[in-house]
Amino acid sequence: MSCNFEFLENANYDWMDMLNFYERPFRAKFIPSKVWQDLDNYCNDSKGLSNYFKKWRTKVEFLPQKSKAKMYDNYVAVGGEYGPDERQCCIQIYTTAFDRFPFTQDTWNKFKYRIIQTQMHELIHFMQFDRRGDEWSGYIVPYKKVKHEKKNIERRYLSEFDEIQAYAHCVLLDFKTYKPSITTEELINRAKSSKDSSTLNYILKSFDYDYRNNAAIPKLMQQIVKWDRKYQRTIRASRRPK
Repeated sequence: MSCNFEFLENANYDWMDMLNFYERPFRAKFIPSKVWQDLDNYCNDSKGLSNYFKKWRTKVEFLPQKSKAKMYDNYVAVGGEYGPDERQCCIQIYTTAFDRFPFTQDTWNKFKYRIIQTQMHELIHFMQFDRRGDEWSGYIVPYKKVKHEKKNIERRYLSEFDEIQAYAHCVLLDFKTYKPSITTEELINRAKSSKDSSTLNYILKSFDYDYRNNAAIPKLMQQIVKWDRKYQRTIRASRRPK
């Protein structure tokens, strides 16, 4: 699947202003276009990369590859989590040798996309936990249980509103990166038959594409549209003369 990173490259605004923090948790701005450029200074520099993310209360961990499959020889996996007790994000990079990894321009750009997407996902969780008193926080929408317990655990996780909201943002970024010329509404409408977002495909597959009995799917689609509208407002505001 071809990538077009212009959406992030042109995002010249403080993305933190899009989140509904009661009080900003750190002074540093998170300007996607600047982060995209800055990351080029830390290719094969694990220490520098770790130090760079500290300004956003984020710890970077380098962990062994999850799989020994050959496909991972040319791929650096990225994961993340948020620790509410420490009020700290964590980015997990799965590679045995980041400082020696043979990045190409293509694989480095894909890595930058994934680490920015993951950082945003965890900052959304940061905001959610900071607003834990809100009535919409911390609930699970109805989902259909199946005979396989592992699948039920995954469905429960994906049915948490916090995850729905955060994953909706991941999906929208996928749309803007992989299908920038197609409207969000059209991509949502064809989601059952087209794999325009690996994130969305993973979620739909987890629910066996059953929209009727799993409320997370329509709720996810609603949140994707909400993020899209929020970006439209932010982009319009950033283009107004100062």
